[in-house]
Amino acid sequence: MRQIQGRMVLDTLEELVNPEHTALVAIDIQNDFCHPEGHFARAGKAVAHMQPAVERMKQLVSAAQELGVPVYFLRQLTLPDGKSDSPAWLRFKTRDGKAPDYALPGSFGYELVDGLAPGPNDCVVDKFRPDGFIGTPLDLLLRARGIQTVVLLGTTTEGCVESTVRAASYHDYYIVVAGDAVASPNQRLHDNSLEFFKARYPLHSVEEIIAAFKQGAA
Repeated sequence: MRQIQGRMVLDTLEELVNPEHTALVAIDIQNDFCHPEGHFARAGKAVAHMQPAVERMKQLVSAAQELGVPVYFLRQLTLPDGKSDSPAWLRFKTRDGKAPDYALPGSFGYELVDGLAPGPNDCVVDKFRPDGFIGTPLDLLLRARGIQTVVLLGTTTEGCVESTVRAASYHDYYIVVAGDAVASPNQRLHDNSLEFFKARYPLHSVEEIIAAFKQGAA
């Protein structure tokens, strides 16, 4: 730890992600966004190169669950017939030519990818916008558990991940980004977001984060 203006601040990775005060926030790891048969793939987005990162997402979630780190699964949700979409939001969602009816409740696309499942220590939070804090109980749920640090991973890097990273920081959480467990079909925008993360927040690999979890759990 280090002292800033007379206050003690968590500093090293091991301090930041101690399981006693840390949660994993897994963002939109849903079929519509990264499965070869999901909505993004059907719209022509390049999801194939995202698969290695998706496997690392599963690895980090599994490790967190085994080590007692709670996982908060954020899931994008669109209500049928556009009930959750304003005209402005419909314009945004269709800006690149894809249809707006993705992540519909009960659909294949809404479900988490195979290999991910909430455990008894976890929470699932649905959201209607990229930022996981807007219009959701995420902040309340994290604070109720005494969470100080959030480790973020998921899809898409420049969209829901970056939006939630920023919001978590502005809600006064310590931030750690799992840099090799975020993914986007757009490599250029993915790389730009990683540069932003590097400039502002601790950015670590899945391997480094799991090792720090284990050290804290021990």
